[in-house]
Amino acid sequence: MAGDEIKPQAHPPLKIPQSDATVEVSTINTTTDIVVPAKAFVEPVQNGHEYMNMPTFAFLIENKKLGKTIMFDLGCRKDWWNHSPGSYASVKNGIPGLNIPKNVNEILREGGVDDKKIDAVVWSHWHWDHTGDLSLFPHSTDLYVGPGFKENFMPGYPTNKDCPVLDEDFKGRAVHEVSFDTNDKIGAFPSHDLFGDGSFYILDVPGHAIGHISGLARTTSDTFVFLGGDICHFGGSYRPTVYAPMPGTIPSSVPLDRRLPSPCPCSFFAGSHHDPENLRTSAFYNVTQEPGGWYVDPPTAQKSVKRLEVFDADENVFVCVAHDGGLIPVVDWFPNGTINDWKKKGWKERSQWGFLNELPVDGQPGRPWIAPGLVKEGKVMSKEELRVVDLNVPFVETSDSSLRLSNGFYFLFVPEQWLWIFVANSFIYCGETDSAVLWLAVGFNADMCEASGRGELVGSEAW
Repeated sequence: MAGDEIKPQAHPPLKIPQSDATVEVSTINTTTDIVVPAKAFVEPVQNGHEYMNMPTFAFLIENKKLGKTIMFDLGCRKDWWNHSPGSYASVKNGIPGLNIPKNVNEILREGGVDDKKIDAVVWSHWHWDHTGDLSLFPHSTDLYVGPGFKENFMPGYPTNKDCPVLDEDFKGRAVHEVSFDTNDKIGAFPSHDLFGDGSFYILDVPGHAIGHISGLARTTSDTFVFLGGDICHFGGSYRPTVYAPMPGTIPSSVPLDRRLPSPCPCSFFAGSHHDPENLRTSAFYNVTQEPGGWYVDPPTAQKSVKRLEVFDADENVFVCVAHDGGLIPVVDWFPNGTINDWKKKGWKERSQWGFLNELPVDGQPGRPWIAPGLVKEGKVMSKEELRVVDLNVPFVETSDSSLRLSNGFYFLFVPEQWLWIFVANSFIYCGETDSAVLWLAVGFNADMCEASGRGELVGSEAW
């Protein structure tokens, strides 16, 4: 497999309008570090990659000629427990790891940027890990959102007690819902020229959430950065493709972890691919179709990802999705420079296979969690605070040195709670409870001998 390179197929043209107008783009690590159950985002989940690490990035965009400065996304507010009840519950009941040392406003000020002079914020979508704390920005900072946002999320909480977004984010500020009512398109995405000069486009990218949008920033006259937001959540969800095949050997210019050889034969990762025969030309994951996943419209989201693959294959476009950890060891981070010279510096080639560091090899996880648990005010929340229940489940050894449940077990939880069940650190189940969860687990690794669920346990018994 290594050494035999695959010729890329020609990708469909993007047809980006010509312009000499550019923006300066700075990449910001918002310090929002998240650990999520992979099952809620991708499929098929690979053994050893049941959890996904998600660092979270935002972008400072400056149009020097027009004197305009905007932010694309904000990460999460560091006091996440003060969010709306709906957003708080989604973290507490569904996210095993979250640590946010700083608000993005602090990061901006420490980097010499006055957050009071930001002209506008663009939310890629309404989820708590992208909206930050907009109340920290002055009322002169406008907000741009995608189609359907106002109808579904305004007014916010507490005026609308079921809304996951806060009223205080909108109070006294102009909120612009981007319209895509023209026939303008870039690639297959409807587009809107935000500044009117071709320097920055907002793209209509549906599927993940109501009103989800992405950005396309012109960094030189003929190079661009695609700001993906949450079009997907992992580099292996849109790489490799027939347009951009994986090389037979991952070159040493790609920063790989010490557990991997460098250069590294791509065959190392065949066991982590759902279609090993097409390891080098098809993405490792698809968008999850699982009920309770984090996609409002999974089939449409998968179509958006397929459209993204065309951008990723273009040598003049650098794709940066919000949670791509492959960027961390490669790009210059705010305030130490911009991303504009990405092509000259070879950042696309160096970062595009960085997601391989997260993948398991021989079933062994790629990397440890980037957050030790749910961190509140610098401390990991206790089981009592989280209402985590340890379920004492008897296991028996089998001849292959794994463990199996000695019985099926019946667990009864309070109805209508959102429940996550884990066996040790292996995700088993998520969903709203009716009155009970009935499950049988077999063949876990030898260290997986304890189960826990978030919720209020009423009773359990063998059957």
